[in-house]
Amino acid sequence: MRAEINIDSVNKEQKESARELLKSLELSRDGCVYVVRDRIRWSFYIERGKLVYASHSLDSFERLERHLRALSREVPALNEKVRSQLRLMFDDPSPENAKYKVTSEILCVEYLAILWLVDENYLPKPMAGKLVARIIQEVVEAFLCLPNGKLGGIYYEHFLKQTYCNLSIDRILEVVTQRLQSWYKLGPTISSPYQCPYLVSQTSAEKRMSAETVQRLGKILRGFNFCQLGALLGKDPLAIAKQLSPLISDGSILLRDPLSPFDMLPRTYYLAPAEEQENIEKLVETLTDEVSSSDDISSISQVFIQQPTKTWKIVCIDDSESMLSIISSYLGNEDFQVTLIQDSMKALLKITSIRPDLILLDIGMPNVDGYQLCSLIRKSSILKDIPIVMVTGNKGLIDRARARIAGATDYLTKPFVQADLLKMIMRHLM
Repeated sequence: MRAEINIDSVNKEQKESARELLKSLELSRDGCVYVVRDRIRWSFYIERGKLVYASHSLDSFERLERHLRALSREVPALNEKVRSQLRLMFDDPSPENAKYKVTSEILCVEYLAILWLVDENYLPKPMAGKLVARIIQEVVEAFLCLPNGKLGGIYYEHFLKQTYCNLSIDRILEVVTQRLQSWYKLGPTISSPYQCPYLVSQTSAEKRMSAETVQRLGKILRGFNFCQLGALLGKDPLAIAKQLSPLISDGSILLRDPLSPFDMLPRTYYLAPAEEQENIEKLVETLTDEVSSSDDISSISQVFIQQPTKTWKIVCIDDSESMLSIISSYLGNEDFQVTLIQDSMKALLKITSIRPDLILLDIGMPNVDGYQLCSLIRKSSILKDIPIVMVTGNKGLIDRARARIAGATDYLTKPFVQADLLKMIMRHLM
């Protein structure tokens, strides 16, 4: 059931403020309120005046994957294999899996993925509550950064089969307000949790930390934004931003603007700070712990020291020399051992010898195409568990279905940029 909601009936000012709109949801009947602003659709699911889920339309599955990765430290069942299976089933389903997307206009498809994880006993219900709460926090944090302006809402019944947490809107607003004040203080240099830090001066960085730590720092700062770094390192993105800020200020680290689609999100620095610092109680344990206000870089140094130093072996199979050259330049050669193979006929023997950690496999090749080679790899007892990412210009559901039947782990569509490739590496290796 759908209906326009009269936002003015609750508060005349709330159409000018994201905060006031969220406050008005406490008085809303159970359901979902969609808010569309600057081509982004924000979804807030309400039950008995509490927030039970929140999402926005920019790469919502990437957001879910990040939080699942972070939670996998506490729930080992949420491993790379399960996360890949989840994406294949829900993120871009083929016709035979269409049942998973029937209600996606009413219910965010990533929430269906959470339901599936719980139903299949990969995710205990208490941990599902923690996962949902963290997602809500991230979405609300971005929503409150919207500049004042007209906000229209559309009400739906949300048809949630199961809810795993119900959070007080007042409490969420308190905690997120404090976090946004902390983000604001990092501006104007750091203006978004989706900015990407790169190490550009090892010499300068070594004045603050050991050469070994700087080397590891350079390996992990390869195009990931603060939110993705948080998932990789198991830390709050705000804590990482705070602790790297001295290196950003002295020029050791260069910050690049958020990559698409996250460049569409509002910046944290443009949010006016509250006139007074509220006395905020610590949020319940379901949400991320309050971040220390210390800018001491020693704590982040310890995190990087603990990171593994493995050199990942990646095989790229493509009959196009230019495509192999692009992939090689994107990956570099510092922490990846990249093997380039043009002849698909000889690829299986080379792969068996190398035993890579990841295979990037083009579909459209002469003689033995990607589907055939993928099937052959999956029949090998020593290669069958290696992640295989099919790389192709084909975007159709049938092509994706064929890739899954052949045994592909994931799918990367041409043309792609370095960030797309690194996201794939993060998903399956790091």
